[in-house]
Amino acid sequence: MSTSPTLRLLVLADLHLDRWLPHGLDPLDHLSNEDLAQVDICILAGDLTDKATIRWPGAFDWLCRRLDLGRVHVFEGNHDYYAGRIDDGERHAAIAAAHGVGYVQRSEIVRDGHRFLCCTLWSDFALNGERFGAMYDAGRVMNDYRRVRVGAEGYRKLYPEYTARLHSEHRAWLAQRLADPFGGETTVVTHHAPHPSCVSPGDPLGPAYASDLTHLIEEHRPACWIYGHTHRAHRITVGDTEIVCASVGRPQDRDDPDGPARPAIIDLPTTGRHDTEDDCHG
Repeated sequence: MSTSPTLRLLVLADLHLDRWLPHGLDPLDHLSNEDLAQVDICILAGDLTDKATIRWPGAFDWLCRRLDLGRVHVFEGNHDYYAGRIDDGERHAAIAAAHGVGYVQRSEIVRDGHRFLCCTLWSDFALNGERFGAMYDAGRVMNDYRRVRVGAEGYRKLYPEYTARLHSEHRAWLAQRLADPFGGETTVVTHHAPHPSCVSPGDPLGPAYASDLTHLIEEHRPACWIYGHTHRAHRITVGDTEIVCASVGRPQDRDDPDGPARPAIIDLPTTGRHDTEDDCHG
């Protein structure tokens, strides 16, 4: 139970720990151990590593030196599925549970009058108005469609049509949960981006990174929508909702003036509802 008047939230997307740790680098060097000790909820919003079934255990072993893993929750980004199956969530959940980490793919966390809706989201490829062309470009260029398999369909290669279907499922789940009455404040946390402004205008791969969920945002008015995937600093307000990128990125992204900002701890006011622990619901 949080005894302070604020709930301290840290969302980290795109940690890519397998790009940092082999070189002795710390992607969280902007946060002190004292800061991290005061975090109430940390959500790892995708791309913790490539090859989750192989590398998540080492990633959690490293994170436990900086964070209380009992306060950490995780869901996949596209990279976490590399060299594995898109439908491998049960194994990922088991790895997380073995380290005391909450697995929150298409799940909500409720704590101290705040609700966090978590999912990868994927994209609908419709951002530039040429959906099938965007799927063709993504399938031809992006590693997702070479390095990930679909176990339930004969271990075949992943195709953009499949991730577009996943987007529809995740989007429908979000719409249903956002429509459910909740007396506190709602924050949505996804890996993929929910608004056209999150990517560069005219980027041919932009539709693989973002979808236009403006209508969903304006209809349900969550307090905040936090995402990753783009490795690009971004903050905008749509209606009553603040949209923020929480990408950490790879070491080389720090040299890019247009690269990600370093995610900060967010202080959320508590509302007097005191849960004894995080409640997670799928």
